Amino acid sequence: MKLLYKSILFSIGSILVLSSCDLDKSPYGNSTFWSSKEEIKLGLDDAYEPFYHEEGYGRGQWWAGPASDDMTINRDKPADAAITEFTIAGNTNSSSGQAQNWQLMYEVIRRSNDVMRHTTPDIEMTDFDRDVILGEANFLCAYAYFYLAKRYGGLPFYDYKDPNNINKPRETKTQTYKNIETYLQTAITHFENQNLWVREKVSGDENAWGRPNLGAAYGLLAKVYAHWGKYSEAKIAAEKVINSGYYSLDKTNNNGFAHLFSLAGEKNSEVLFNLTNKPIRQQGTVTSVICLAGNMSGGTGWHYFAPTKSLFDAYEAGDLRREVTVKTVGDTISYPPYIKMLQKEENELAKKEGRPAKTITAPQPIRTNDISDMKTGYMCAKYLAAYNDLDGWNWETGQDIPLLRYSDVLLIHAEAIIVLGGGSPTNPDVGVSAAASSFNEVRVRAFGGNMAKAIASPTFDDLVKERRCELAYEDERHYDLVRWGLAKKVYGAATTATDPRGARNFDPVKNAHFALPQIEIDDSRGVLANNPLPGYSSF
Repeated sequence: MKLLYKSILFSIGSILVLSSCDLDKSPYGNSTFWSSKEEIKLGLDDAYEPFYHEEGYGRGQWWAGPASDDMTINRDKPADAAITEFTIAGNTNSSSGQAQNWQLMYEVIRRSNDVMRHTTPDIEMTDFDRDVILGEANFLCAYAYFYLAKRYGGLPFYDYKDPNNINKPRETKTQTYKNIETYLQTAITHFENQNLWVREKVSGDENAWGRPNLGAAYGLLAKVYAHWGKYSEAKIAAEKVINSGYYSLDKTNNNGFAHLFSLAGEKNSEVLFNLTNKPIRQQGTVTSVICLAGNMSGGTGWHYFAPTKSLFDAYEAGDLRREVTVKTVGDTISYPPYIKMLQKEENELAKKEGRPAKTITAPQPIRTNDISDMKTGYMCAKYLAAYNDLDGWNWETGQDIPLLRYSDVLLIHAEAIIVLGGGSPTNPDVGVSAAASSFNEVRVRAFGGNMAKAIASPTFDDLVKERRCELAYEDERHYDLVRWGLAKKVYGAATTATDPRGARNFDPVKNAHFALPQIEIDDSRGVLANNPLPGYSSF
């Protein structure tokens, strides 16, 4: 997506926040804005700006991730640890990170609504521009609501047709999903008016790459339906993407997964919706530095989260995704700043020993001390590949963050076929050959194109494992386990050998959703509530 004109919009007027949903005050403190197509487009650009915040897609998307068995919080964050270990006292969510993340997503919702509200017939623009703008604004609104609904269930709904009514109670999760469905169907209608599958080619604007189009809208709709349990609808939506012919998995050099998560592979037909980054302060996220070990990087890495041995062990021998996703002692890396550090150490040792220094060349194995600040012994590497192209440990590496990938849609399609064919969490061993095509497209890619790894009749268990290995850290694992009804079993079976937290007691009713950030409940003056039954997630 195009980078944001944050300074332009912020100069128009200060952005204030209000209680309940922390929505921006409309219209940016200046009633003369929104009077032209150019201003509408600036407003749309600014709807992306919250994603770039530290608690947006820098670190904010990770706070719920450690609820899964893929990762754990690696720092002293007791409020967040209690949430993800399901030991929260009094159902009070005091996590500042989750609170800020909630606020940022509602800023996306409000700014998208402002675009919808002000893109009126009297604003002079082409039909193409109008459809693109309204399609994109509806998609962004749906995306932000779905992002929050997975975490919290039913949400307060903002309606730009009633802009002053912002302190509203939560709607049910079902109604929230209906709202998301409506936004996506509206986006699809606008995009279909312009046959907007490959946006940058249709518009002639290279900066449009990665911004929402028909593939993103149908792909997200397929995911919403899967989470909603509407598998027939999920299958149909996924097939719109698959049968379009515009999307494919990256298979570069028989290791397309590694290529995709590198600077060279960012602009790829596998990515349906993308967060484009630059290595410039506030024009990129801090996702990479969040994952990076501090010891390895001379203190630059924030080492906030650590993968578990459980995730490491989930990868079969020969699965090329493992070393892209999670690294440990003995795995090799080629990051120039790391090689420089090793060379400096060698020079100092050689001088002390009175001998010529050896030349250190890439790649080099990770040493125990390099990741000793990762308490599990593993480091998330999926968003660190940019350091292969950098001379220093930049906070903003410039690496794009794919927010919706074709492989996710393929696996949703396979899941829908498996469930419709009799497979399920309670019938996990039922093989469904009709799911093989979509399922194996992802699986075979993971093994460098080795067709011997294809599964002729994938089962639901196969699907569970494949989604975990393919989508680790991509905001899926915990919510998948919850919607499948498997979280209690999986988390309860953990041992300290596979996860430092050991077995966790997940209550499928109480813990189905996180408690709302307490500051939002307080600011709403009692309008927002966690649940009708204290401590239970019935929204």
